[in-house]
Amino acid sequence: MQMTQMINNLSVTGRWADLAAGCLAAVCAATDLYGGRVYNVVTVPGICLGTCFAVLRAGPAGILEVLCAAGFTILVLFPFYTAGGLGAGDIKLLAAVSAFMPAETYLRCFAGAFVLGAAAGILQLARSRGAVHTMHFALPVAASVFLHLAGLY
Repeated sequence: MQMTQMINNLSVTGRWADLAAGCLAAVCAATDLYGGRVYNVVTVPGICLGTCFAVLRAGPAGILEVLCAAGFTILVLFPFYTAGGLGAGDIKLLAAVSAFMPAETYLRCFAGAFVLGAAAGILQLARSRGAVHTMHFALPVAASVFLHLAGLY
């Protein structure tokens, strides 16, 4: 399927949801990069807006879909949070992104964020010759969302 056909097959709701997810990811990446944090004032409204889009996309079942995706995100990432590898804002950002997308798309973005984050971490370790540095995980999350928006997965 060509890119133009894929874009034309998206519903108007899907286009707006994708645009909103991209904006959310971009704002969170910027605040993480420049302020070192992903703020609740961005992620919480993002989760609410994403839930509205999910209801428009799937009806009342969209609420269950959002809860399952957010639960999956928390369940999988909580060990990384307790070990100090991820911040709570990173988890909330991924949960918010999950609200904007169908489950299959979100899982691709979720996996993509970790692949991109691992690659960035390896490069950062190689550049710093093994010294430990923090990484702004909102950047790989945003990159993964943008790759989805570009139709790369």
